[in-house]
This record gives sequence, C-alpha cells and structure tokens, in this order.
Amino acid sequence: MRVLIFVLCVTTVLGFRHFQNELPNGAEVPHPCKANFVWWGVGHLNPRGGGRVNPFGVDFRNAGMKWTRALCEMDSDGDGETNGQELGDPDCVWTKGSVAAVTKDISHPGICTPYSDPACKEANAWVSCEIEDLKCDTFNEVGVKNMSLRIPRTFVPDAKTSYLCVKLDMPTDVDYHIIGLEPLIDNEHATHHIIMFGCEDQEEDVSETGVVVPCGMFTPQCPYQVLGWGIGVSRKCFQKTTGVRIGKTAYKKLMMQVHYSNPERRADFTDNSGLNVYYTPNLRPYDVKVLSVGSQYFEIPPGKPEVDIEGVCSSDCSSRLFTAPVYIATAKNHMHYMGRKQKLEQYRNGVWIRDITNVDDFEFDRFDAFHFDPPIEVLPGDELKTTCVFESSGKTTTTFSGDGTLDEMCHVLLHVFPAENVKESYCMTLKKYDLCKLINFPSEFPVIDGCKIKSIFNPFHPDMVSINSNLRKFCKPFDICTQECKQYITDMLSSNKCFSGDIVSVYRYLSVKHMSSSMDMWAAIDSCKTEIEMETCQQQCNVVEDGNVALTQG
Repeated sequence: MRVLIFVLCVTTVLGFRHFQNELPNGAEVPHPCKANFVWWGVGHLNPRGGGRVNPFGVDFRNAGMKWTRALCEMDSDGDGETNGQELGDPDCVWTKGSVAAVTKDISHPGICTPYSDPACKEANAWVSCEIEDLKCDTFNEVGVKNMSLRIPRTFVPDAKTSYLCVKLDMPTDVDYHIIGLEPLIDNEHATHHIIMFGCEDQEEDVSETGVVVPCGMFTPQCPYQVLGWGIGVSRKCFQKTTGVRIGKTAYKKLMMQVHYSNPERRADFTDNSGLNVYYTPNLRPYDVKVLSVGSQYFEIPPGKPEVDIEGVCSSDCSSRLFTAPVYIATAKNHMHYMGRKQKLEQYRNGVWIRDITNVDDFEFDRFDAFHFDPPIEVLPGDELKTTCVFESSGKTTTTFSGDGTLDEMCHVLLHVFPAENVKESYCMTLKKYDLCKLINFPSEFPVIDGCKIKSIFNPFHPDMVSINSNLRKFCKPFDICTQECKQYITDMLSSNKCFSGDIVSVYRYLSVKHMSSSMDMWAAIDSCKTEIEMETCQQQCNVVEDGNVALTQG
C-alpha cells in the first residue's frame, strides 16, 4: 500500500476560509511573532483556523459573523487600538468586496500588540511562536558530516523584493550525497526563502566564490536547483535511497540564492542567513533532481473570488525530456499569498491516474510537502497537469507571475530520481504553449501558431538579421514614430505570425528574458505601437460608420 505523508497535520478550515472575505484585509493579518507568516484564521486560536476562538473571534461571532461598525469600534484584544485600526479600516467604512483604506502595517485584532510589550505578556500566553519541527534520523548515521553555508554579512537591498547570490565551494576529495538541511536564519524579518543551485563545471568560469552579487531568480551558469528552504520549514531530509551528488565528479560549486522581502524598503537591514547542509560519503542508490512543473507566465485580474490557472507538462514534452521512467519521492506545492487551492494530476494516454498533490486550503507559509513511499512512477509520455486557484478579491490591479513575493507563482517542485533520466529541470507551459517546444526542441516543432520558432530565437538567422537591420534603418527607438517605421512594422505585423496573436506575448517574454539583444528590437516596435493601434482603431470605426450609413440608406 502506498504511504502518503502530508508533512504538516492540516487542520480543516474550509468552513472558515470564506470568513476572511467578511473582514478588511482578512487574508493579510500577520502572525505577531513569526516573521512573514499570515494568521489565516483571524478569529481562532489556531492560526490556520478551526477549533476554539480568540477574543476577536468571540466578538465577531456576536456580531453575526459580519463586519459592523460596532465590531469595528471595539478593542477585542485590549491593546488600545480598535479592531478597525488594526485591520486597516480606522473610520469603519469598509464594505465587503472593497479594498480597505489601509493595507500596510496591519495587526491582529485578537492578539495584544506589540507582542513583546510586557503589558501583553499575560494576555498572549496562548500564542505560540514555535515553528513546527521535522525529525531527520538519517542525520545521525555513521559518516554523516555537516557544513554551514551562509551568505557573508551584507546589507539587504532597500527594495520590496530582491535576490542576492553567492557561489560556494564544495568538498571535492570524493563524491558525496547531500541528504538534508536545516535553516540558519539571521534576519527573519526579510529572509523569504533560500535556494541552492548546482553550477556547471566550466573552465572559463572566473567568477569568485564567496562574493555577494545581485542576481535574478535564475542564472545561466548555475541553472540546476538542488536544495531549498522556505518560510515555515525547520529542516528537510531526503528519502533514504536518494541524495544530491556533490564533489569530485559532480557539482564542485553551489550557488546560494537568498530571496529577500522588504516591503518597507528599510535600508538598515543586514543578513547572514544560510543553510546547515548534511552530507555523507556513503552514497545512496540514486541521485535526486528537482523538476519544476506548472505554469510560468500568466496574469490574475483583480476583484475575483477565484481565478484558475493551469500548467501542463505535456505528453509531447515528457516523452522527450524523460529518457526512461522517473520516480517522484517528494512533491511540494508552491504559490504565493493569493494562492488558495492547488493540485497536480497524472494522466497516461489521456486517462487520469491519480492526484499527486491536492490541497484545498493552501497557505503560503505552511510547508505543504508530500512524501511518497514507495515513490510514484512517471513514464515518458505521461502528462502532469497543475491547477492553481487564486483569489484576488482585495486587489485593484492585475497580478502577474514573477519572482517577487507580491507576484504569483504556480509551480509544483518534484524531487525525482534517477536524476540522469531527466534532461531538464523544468517541464512547464507559458500561457497555452509548451515551454519544451519553444526552448528545448524547436527543431521538432519548427512552426507553432504559424510562427517559425526555430528562426525567431536565433538572432543570426537570415530572417532575424533582416528584421533587425530594417528596424535599425527605419525606426528611432525611444524616440518618434517615423512614417517609414510605421509602414514597415505594419507590414511585419500582418505578414509575420510571430508578431501577432497569442504567441507574440510569449515570444516577447522569452526573448527579453534570455536574449538581451532583443531589447532594441522591441523598443523599435514600441516606438510606433500607439500610432498603429490608433490607426487600426480608426479604420475599424470607419467600417462601422460606413455600415451604419448603408443600413440607413437601405
């Protein structure tokens, strides 16, 4: 019988999640002593909701489970601030479905704050500041060593979201398997997550180890995600038959990427966080690899109770990316604060086999990891479908997929083995398009939606050389729209399918991200974008007017 372990014992909160919408900033109430944690069940003693209620929960229930002026003007926790002041509705005018007057510096209306104030100590005796622990017996096995990998003490960038990276040398006397980790968090107010990437062994790589540099979410030199820590995780241990190989014949360098969330843009934050990594020379049977599935490029409109996003590792892609059967040891759902539900399904020959993950009460700061013993077999040609459900009721602007905490993601991270059976570290979609067809196998899928994929991602292809040459000749990027530029772009939009329809946004996204030279091309196109759109609109208006005249005369 398959044993499925859901790393945290999840309290059922389906009956309470909808109450968040009855309160201003109901899904944004912070935990008073766990940095970056959200107290999802605002009226409950349990941060996840369910069970006994706290002082605010008592008053909320007495108010008929609705936000009323009387409830707003109360001070449920007795800390001197009204419930309205703590939840961002100081004037008690908020109505359900609207955005609160204040969306920053929210505090919990049922917990006396500041939490560290001696006057609050007795009232807050029930509040737990401990992070759930996970035991890893394998850390005590004979031969197991550990090394502390930290980012050198540095200032945290004064930006809402930022990434800093540092390359670190690994032991290279023999091969080792990393079998687990523990977080070493120095600045819990800013450190959002830490990821370790394997670096390719390149002789021409002269970048220094131990030097902190700004970076993005992915870097070409170190593209292979191997380890990770996120909010709510105390430690992580791999399945006993797997490990991440480092050393003599494997990764000799790892890049530590630290993601900081600094919404107040404080300039005085410093950090020295990292990971305590456990490793052993007693190699396990299999090398493990992280495979990301889901959707990489999407938008979430504001003011919606539910927005479904789907991402598929298609049969076409898995049959090319997997050279033989692979086995899933662990699966971890990943969205950000707007995420509400997420599941990963496995299909074979179009027939549903199983839900690999299925979480109906997703919480960003809860570590939803599924461990499988025995592991789940995935064959080349199987389809892995990820579905993410987001809520944007409290948003007034569109939210995009992206690297930042305030952006969104729709990924499932899979620890799979044997690592050598998987060619890439991702199998995802961008909008409705398979990423593998665009990036990995353009020769096998040379034309998609009429767009010649193989040529547009090659700046030296004759078609692209001609396009860039003409844009330089006719256009003035970041300047005026010339008549000859507008005519050339208009002709190009009508004749080249890569610059029209759904594919153009995906092409632009990938080209800007992976080919810096494409920036000039898009700047030239944008120089006449407004004029072309206005001219097209006028032509359409003229057609409508002519049609109305004809109907009148008829």
